[in-house]
Amino acid sequence: MTVRGLRAVFLCSADSYRGSAVSFQHLASGITARGAVVRIVTGHEALTTPMRADGLDVVQLDLRSTHLRTALRLRDELRDFGAEVLVVYRPRDLRLGYLATIGTRVALVSRYNSHAPHPPHDLMTRLAYLFGVKGTIFLTQEKADHVLQWAPWMRRAPHRVIPEGISLDEFRPDTEEAASFRARHGLGDAPFVLTVGALTGEKRTAMVVDALCLVPGKPMLVLCGEGPLHDELRQRCEGRGVPVRFLGRLPRAELRGAYSAASVVAHACAVETFGLSVLEAMACGAPVVGVRSGGLLEVVGETATAGLLVDCDDAAAMAAAIERVLSDPEFAGQLRQGGRARAESKFALDRMTTSYGDAMLDARRPVTHDR
Repeated sequence: MTVRGLRAVFLCSADSYRGSAVSFQHLASGITARGAVVRIVTGHEALTTPMRADGLDVVQLDLRSTHLRTALRLRDELRDFGAEVLVVYRPRDLRLGYLATIGTRVALVSRYNSHAPHPPHDLMTRLAYLFGVKGTIFLTQEKADHVLQWAPWMRRAPHRVIPEGISLDEFRPDTEEAASFRARHGLGDAPFVLTVGALTGEKRTAMVVDALCLVPGKPMLVLCGEGPLHDELRQRCEGRGVPVRFLGRLPRAELRGAYSAASVVAHACAVETFGLSVLEAMACGAPVVGVRSGGLLEVVGETATAGLLVDCDDAAAMAAAIERVLSDPEFAGQLRQGGRARAESKFALDRMTTSYGDAMLDARRPVTHDR
């Protein structure tokens, strides 16, 4: 199915160049390569600059509020561009997108991305699903089942599951980049455990610290991310004798080296809608230890061939899993190969962009709902 000539807008109000923002950039590039005409509307320079550098058509608006004035400005942008489809991913962007598309022929597609335990039930979201949304995309089947159980009214719009995809050329095992990463940050040859993500409560990095203090030798923890828990995590590491390095938010160009150099990539977030950093690590051949919850169940799988998953609140089990990887090079090698193989077979970028193209074309067509 060709998307040639389709005019699509992606709305992205994120303020950091990670996660869904990067995914939207990849989607926009992939859909453009298939013949669509694409524009990304951002609300922050942190996204605008790298996306424009990638050759994408980007317009930056003031998206700090979802008031009517913002919606009217977005509506003007959609009209001037001749948009046929608007893709949003945050609950706030869904509300804004609905207001902007009322009375237009622009098909609204929601890419569901909320860490909240239950989907939003506010009036505007319900109205959006009653009158505006023409398609919902979930990143995992687990999330789709959970959300639709709690909010059956969301079934009024057709839905499908499309997992994240990544560039397997950008994220791949790279021994030279691994050596450069270690040298750049003075990490030497010692093993280290890597986490990539915001230093916030929902990421539960404290559990990784608690696990490492139980691992013989207490390997170094390298944290790549920024957030309000920086000082608290530093104190926790010091109190438990876990050596730690805070590298801040790494440029994307450094991530391949970071993953390739890591002895283990640990991820304790139990509410991931997907887990992009875990997939990136797997594609780079890094052994992954995560928690048995959320999107990781479908990203890593539960066969222990692409990574190890432990119970969400069991720091001792995480410690045992990390110790096993560090102490058994042959097993670690199996996880490296298994993670890369799973990324190649299930999460290639081309597969994702093709599926999104089909979803947008379907949304553009009139859909009849049972009343």
